[in-house]
Amino acid sequence: MGNSEYLARRTAPLLRQLNRTDAPLLVGTDHPRGTRAAVPTEGIEFTDRDAVLADRDVDIVYISSATGRHFADCRAALAAGKHVLVEKPVCLTAAEARELDASARARDRTVFECLSYPYHPAWNDFLARVRAADRAGPVSVSAVFRIPGREPTDFRRRPQHGGAAADLGTYCVDALVRLGAVAEDLKFGAVLLGGSETDGGAALTSRVIDGNTVTYAGSWAIGDSYANGVVVADPRRRLELLRVFSPPVDTPVGVVERRPGEPGQAVATAHGPANATRACLTAGTRYARDARTAGLVDRSAILRRIAVLEEATAALSA
Repeated sequence: MGNSEYLARRTAPLLRQLNRTDAPLLVGTDHPRGTRAAVPTEGIEFTDRDAVLADRDVDIVYISSATGRHFADCRAALAAGKHVLVEKPVCLTAAEARELDASARARDRTVFECLSYPYHPAWNDFLARVRAADRAGPVSVSAVFRIPGREPTDFRRRPQHGGAAADLGTYCVDALVRLGAVAEDLKFGAVLLGGSETDGGAALTSRVIDGNTVTYAGSWAIGDSYANGVVVADPRRRLELLRVFSPPVDTPVGVVERRPGEPGQAVATAHGPANATRACLTAGTRYARDARTAGLVDRSAILRRIAVLEEATAALSA
């Protein structure tokens, strides 16, 4: 349901593979062949949303609509008895997330948020190295995601779709929490990178872990430059993972280590070609087919992340 650029670029061919059939992929959309139609027509059967929901051969619905429509589309799919895979974020408010979880549980269905980057082996290696490191002194953890060149009509710029916070901010806050930040302790502020056309935000917190002060900082924006990476550093070592939130498909990715006073950099580890989106979708369908799984997968963590971003967005808007 929905016809996004991401569906065309990443997921449509993978969904066809998961179907294990030559039958076309049903795409229910309000914009089947207009300027917003992103999905290539080969292997696609365009129809409307109701037709997708009414099709008895459809077990799982993938939601690829604009962010502000995720909640309504997920709710409709659950009401039709479908399992749901939905692009991040699953919805914009904690109340909506709780309603979807309750609805899915009542119908013995699964809702799975497709946030792909944690499924890439380079991320898991990076996370393991950070957790195993023997830290001495203050530690800084930073996550940044900035993208340029979005038109004013882009859904990421529209308040009803959550703005840059719902899209780019979700990545940064999620990464900080996975690296040890407490979601509820994050303090948010606006980021201005290039004038009134910039839509962005920042999150900051700190805590003491094993005697070391760890500072967490995230920033995101739609502006005039591109940045995409996570860095964990202390006085002795700096670990970097670039393109973390959109790792190149089927391209080697490495964790980079730098040490003060030593020239250049060393690749701590290199991973062969991988497709995080494929791994994420595979995991999602596995949950949906597991009879013991019902409700919103990873409910607690997703609720906390949505709640802090919802509160921050409301405060900044006010």
